[in-house]
Amino acid sequence: MNMPGGFDNAKEATDDVKTLANNMKEKVQEQLGETFETFDAVLYTTQVVAGTNYLIKVKVGDEKFVHIKIYVPLPFRNAPNELLSAEGDKAFLDPLV
Repeated sequence: MNMPGGFDNAKEATDDVKTLANNMKEKVQEQLGETFETFDAVLYTTQVVAGTNYLIKVKVGDEKFVHIKIYVPLPFRNAPNELLSAEGDKAFLDPLV
């Protein structure tokens, strides 16, 4: 079990997480100033807040990854998901933090 308010352990990306990441691809490319042919979520971790923060490792090329943080609000808020951050030039072994 993780610390209250902290991120849990990284897990293999599910189909839902891959869809969540893919829906942010355009915003990630815009924020990083790059275009990615490949955009495949491989690992993720979550943090429960007033909604959920997802920290996702996305494969964008051969041995090239980005880390993206997405906020998913609680359903009753009727608010869109939000890209909180995107960090490029990551390797597979770089920890999700």
